[in-house]
Amino acid sequence: MRFVAAIVLGVALVALFYLHPFGKSAPKGKDARVYELRLGHDMPTDSAMHIAAQRFADTVRDRTRGRVRINISPAQQLGDDYRMIEMATDGQLDILLAPTAKLSMILPALQYTDIPFLFPRLEDAYAMLDGKPGSLLLERLRQEGLVGAAFWGNGFKQFIANRPVHSPEDFNGMNVRIMNNELIADQFTALGARPVPIDFYQTYKALKDGVIDAQENSIAAIYGLKFHEVQSHLIISNHAYVAYVFCFSKKTLDSLPADIVQTLMATAKELTAFERELVTKKEEGYIKAIKETGVNVIYLNEQQIRDFKKPTSHIIYKYRTIVGEDVIGLTLEYLKHKYNYRQDDDIIIGLNADMSMGSALTGMAIKRGMELAINEINAQGGVLGKKLSIVVTDHAGVSDRSQKNVKDFSQMKNLVAIMGGLHSLAILAELDIIHKERLIYLIPWAAVDRVTNNPYNPNYVFRVSINDVKATPFLLQQALKISKKIAFLLVNNDWGRDNERIMSDYLHEMNLTPSAIEYFNMGEENMLPQLGRIEDSGAEVLVLISTSFDRVAIMKGLALRKKKMPIISHWSLTAGGYVLQDVKDQSKQVDLRFVQTFSFLNPRNKLTKRVLKEYLDTYHVSTPQEIPAPSATAQAYDLVHLLAMAINKARTLDRPNIHDALEDIQYYNGLIKTYSPPFTKARHDALDVNDYFMATYDANGGISPIGKGTK
Repeated sequence: MRFVAAIVLGVALVALFYLHPFGKSAPKGKDARVYELRLGHDMPTDSAMHIAAQRFADTVRDRTRGRVRINISPAQQLGDDYRMIEMATDGQLDILLAPTAKLSMILPALQYTDIPFLFPRLEDAYAMLDGKPGSLLLERLRQEGLVGAAFWGNGFKQFIANRPVHSPEDFNGMNVRIMNNELIADQFTALGARPVPIDFYQTYKALKDGVIDAQENSIAAIYGLKFHEVQSHLIISNHAYVAYVFCFSKKTLDSLPADIVQTLMATAKELTAFERELVTKKEEGYIKAIKETGVNVIYLNEQQIRDFKKPTSHIIYKYRTIVGEDVIGLTLEYLKHKYNYRQDDDIIIGLNADMSMGSALTGMAIKRGMELAINEINAQGGVLGKKLSIVVTDHAGVSDRSQKNVKDFSQMKNLVAIMGGLHSLAILAELDIIHKERLIYLIPWAAVDRVTNNPYNPNYVFRVSINDVKATPFLLQQALKISKKIAFLLVNNDWGRDNERIMSDYLHEMNLTPSAIEYFNMGEENMLPQLGRIEDSGAEVLVLISTSFDRVAIMKGLALRKKKMPIISHWSLTAGGYVLQDVKDQSKQVDLRFVQTFSFLNPRNKLTKRVLKEYLDTYHVSTPQEIPAPSATAQAYDLVHLLAMAINKARTLDRPNIHDALEDIQYYNGLIKTYSPPFTKARHDALDVNDYFMATYDANGGISPIGKGTK
């Protein structure tokens, strides 16, 4: 009887084994083949992700009774993430674990988890990624040739830097490594840093060589790639979740039997919790080990986190349509229910400027002027009982990108105005959308006349800056004090040609003609031919219309010429910085003078002294000489105060009413001057030629007025 019972029990167990979805025996014949699959990821072999990936491979092997064998290639052995994504979509790589930030290359909506400070806790990130928002994103990924099974991850992102970071201001001027991702670039631009895209496995060398000052990453990545060996401060900010998508090549899945596909998908989902728990456990040990090497570990408190959230709070609105109204809407509803979360109600002023390329220092100078004014206004209660906030976008000098930024701003809640940057030609291309959307556009630098004197009625562009129609005759007046033999050297674009026309007409009215007119193309490395022809013309003074982009070639060429004639320059030559560090030796051999509207040197009134003190204290600057582009800072400062006056006068955030109020302000005592009035219906330029003066670089590279004190 016992023998019979044993046989019955054995038969039952065998039957149960065959019926279980993971216990099917390998069919005979064709179906008995072994499937060799390849899995690629970017993390080291001792990482939680690799350990979990190995468990996935082992589990799949066991559940398919050896029918599926998975070979793992960790640490970008198959190429960087972008290469592996391409391989997976083409069917050359079967299984991929890739960061969502990099998968956003093919599906921009996957920038979702990089929205800064979106998830208060890890459990919130998991709830969203494992719930409906995550499902929506994975459904969209399928359209790109990848089938997502689950979201694995690497924990929260943290900052690591070569100096302490306690507030957003501590990022000012830092070069920060990022992956090539627009949202992350926007995040660091908003914090006042300069984002620098560098490949993951090149980051250590860039940190060691001082190419960059900081970066963000998960604790696992920081420890695994030994970034803490070349950085002194780890800042626990938990500012974004590093999500990875565990996904399969659609071409691979389409070629596999249905039972194997089911096993692969189910196992990836099942091991998600294991992978996440392992990441969390390992993080504790990594932080302890990093601290033991002497790295200062800083934990941001709740108030500091709120301070960081403020300048980056606009990012969720900018990317709402990119990520998906459904995904963002579900997330905000969850946060509202759990945390009584509400959308920030600040009044927004946008900044659309070059924050990363050749004129980035001028962009930073404008931003600082805005910040100083906003800090003062908010300390006094804000406007209409609400705080003012800045939202920063970086157009990097690219007109198409600048126009996209303006369109994004036009959709932003509570936006009252946009502050422009240096590039007049970019602003001219935006005039249609500015006026279609009735966007108040404030100009603290761009000098082309048509920017403000445009054909639109009503005109929504207001400027506190020089205007070329007045500035170039002013430059010629300075040149005529030296000699009537004047030559022009101009950049070969619409801006340069406009200035040539204005100056030639001005001289013609005086019965004079220029000794020579020479053009150069942007990026031209050798200016000696043009300078030689100018010298041969007998010219005794040179008027220069150039961007900072070409100052190296110009200054080096001038230094090589035997004849040292004075240079009277438009201020755009100085836009790349406050000192010509790249041509410091040559600048000593050149008599260079340029137009300005403001200087912090030798302040003569209480307002300038107070703002100077705030500047030095806020941005950790030692002397006024070290302040880059002081005119840009002062002009942006005055524009923000004028805007705040108009909002209070209009008693509404309705932009047409604020526009009318700007035209109706009668008096404002600002940094540049006392405006009485700043604007009228017919005049949207607040400065006049009487507000211009000439300056030069002093021995230390600071901008120093010539024969004129400060306000």
